[in-house]
Amino acid sequence: MTTGVPLTAGPLANAALPDAPPPAPPATEIDRFVALSVALTGFDAFELQGTGMAGFYLKTVVEQVGRRPYDALRKAMEQVGFDPEKLQGDVDQDLARAVTHLWYLGVWPPLSAEVHAQLQRQVANDAFTAAPEAYVQGLVWRTFHGHPQGAKAPGFGTWAAPPPGEPELPRPGEPARHHDGTTGGTR
Repeated sequence: MTTGVPLTAGPLANAALPDAPPPAPPATEIDRFVALSVALTGFDAFELQGTGMAGFYLKTVVEQVGRRPYDALRKAMEQVGFDPEKLQGDVDQDLARAVTHLWYLGVWPPLSAEVHAQLQRQVANDAFTAAPEAYVQGLVWRTFHGHPQGAKAPGFGTWAAPPPGEPELPRPGEPARHHDGTTGGTR
C-alpha cells in the first residue's frame, strides 16, 4: 500500500548536517591540565581522568577565561611547585579556585568582579553547570563516599543509610563506637 508520497533521498540529501563537535584538546594538553588539577583538588590523575571530564573541563576553562590567563595559571603553578597555597596575584588565585570548584561541583563559578574586569571577559560572569554529566561526576560525592542522588548506583533509598566505611550512629542511650572500635559516651 502506498500513500502517494514517493520515497526518495532528495530531501534528505539536501538536509543540513549538524556541525561536527569541536576537536578535543591534544592529550598532552589534557595531561598538563590534569597535573594542575591534581594539585588543586587533592585527587590523583587516575581518579580525575576516570571522571571522563578532563578534556571537557579544560575546554570550559579556556572558553571562560581565555588561553593566555589559563596558560599563565599553569605556569604560575609550575613555578610554585604545584602548591596552590603559594600562588600570588588575584587572577591566578581566583582561576585556581574556579578550576577547583568546577571539578568538585561541575559548576563554573562567577569570578570576582576585579578578576572578571582584569580579564576583560566577553562572557557573563554567572555560575553555570558545565554539562549534565558534570553533576554526576563531581568530586564532592567522592569526598564522603556518597552518590549523586537519583543519578548513580547503588540506587533508590541509599541516602537513608550512612556512606560505606563510616560508623553507624548509636541509638539514643547506647555507647558511641569510635573509629578504633572502642566505646565511650552516650548520645
